[in-house]
Amino acid sequence: MTQPATLPRLRNNIAALGLVQISNYLLPLITLPYLTRVLGAEAFGKVAFAQVVMTYFVLLVDYGFSWSATRKVSAQRADRDALSRTFTATWAAQWLLVTLAALATTAVVLLTDRLRPDALLYAAAFSTAIGTALFPIWFLQGLERLQVVAVLQLLTRTLALLPIFLFIQQPQDAVWVLLIQGSGAILGGILALYWMQRESLIIWRVPTWQDTIGALREGGALFGSRAAISLYTTLVPLVLGWIAGPVALAYFNLADKLRSAAQSLLSPLSQALFPRMSHLVQSNGHAAYALIQRSALGVLIVAGSASAALWVLADWLVLLLGGRDFTPAADVLRWLAPLPLVIGLSNILGVQIMLPHGLNRAFNAVLVSAAAVSLAFIGPMASHFQAVGAAQTMLAVEIWVIAAMAAFLWRQGYFSTHRWTTPNP
Repeated sequence: MTQPATLPRLRNNIAALGLVQISNYLLPLITLPYLTRVLGAEAFGKVAFAQVVMTYFVLLVDYGFSWSATRKVSAQRADRDALSRTFTATWAAQWLLVTLAALATTAVVLLTDRLRPDALLYAAAFSTAIGTALFPIWFLQGLERLQVVAVLQLLTRTLALLPIFLFIQQPQDAVWVLLIQGSGAILGGILALYWMQRESLIIWRVPTWQDTIGALREGGALFGSRAAISLYTTLVPLVLGWIAGPVALAYFNLADKLRSAAQSLLSPLSQALFPRMSHLVQSNGHAAYALIQRSALGVLIVAGSASAALWVLADWLVLLLGGRDFTPAADVLRWLAPLPLVIGLSNILGVQIMLPHGLNRAFNAVLVSAAAVSLAFIGPMASHFQAVGAAQTMLAVEIWVIAAMAAFLWRQGYFSTHRWTTPNP
């Protein structure tokens, strides 16, 4: 495929994913000032803690498919029969994981004294895991049909805004926040499957047990990477909430939502770029190297601007979205402000260079080491410095990740064009 033919489509996918990120991060900011004031810091912190706990079970359902299955679908996009086998096997594997996640969630909540009183919160939050399995984003991403993802997610999450304002009136309504959000994800999945059926993208069939296990095996090769990323990112708020309580977590969560919203500006580039890089690395090394250079420059400009804006506007943003009760979150936000730039660059090095080149083992090693660093420091940092200490830990770990990846790629010669045109040994 020639460059003039592919670049407009890549731009369209990036624009579509921009709409996805609006639905993921910017739309919730509309309800955030209302929720922080109606729920209060304690109930808001409990909702945040339930969301953090559920992140691990959503991770289990997502498995490594957003990388492994996306990469496979991208290679099979011209073969409908192969696509059908891949889809049905992967989807069946996801529902096996949903069952496992449901059993694990029930056991963890009922056997933990601190979680059991809020069991309804965790049951409501589990609806997000169901929505994750229903919406095969990995399949549509591999086909580069991301405009559909954008429209459906924007539609369903916009529809979820009104019930928040109608039904959330007091701290006791916290469970409805999670149920409304999860219902939006489920509706999006149902609509996505309906659209796939209407477009006849696949042939529905019962997958063989061998294909299902094969999908789990392929995803498992990258699940460790995703688990390590989740461990060193979500471990921070999890330990903070456990040690310092819901109020400290509420401060951190508000600041981190602002950081995530700013960082979401980069997600469209990352998600649209991955299948394209996976294809170009195998077919045209020179084009892949040129594309990664342009992408890195874009990350520097966009993420650098986002990080600077968070730092400068920290007090104003916290006051606007959280009110005076959340003013301590401004200091937390200043420590989180560099993360859009740092994480954006580490994504270029890891997801866009290491994974397309098949450097899975080195990628996993960096992320596992980051998880170990996070695990070692988050406890004492949260105990002594609470929300600010959690933010400092997250920043330190992300700096470690980018330094380790850069050192590895430098030693392997991936910062020069020659290495990109030489087959891996």
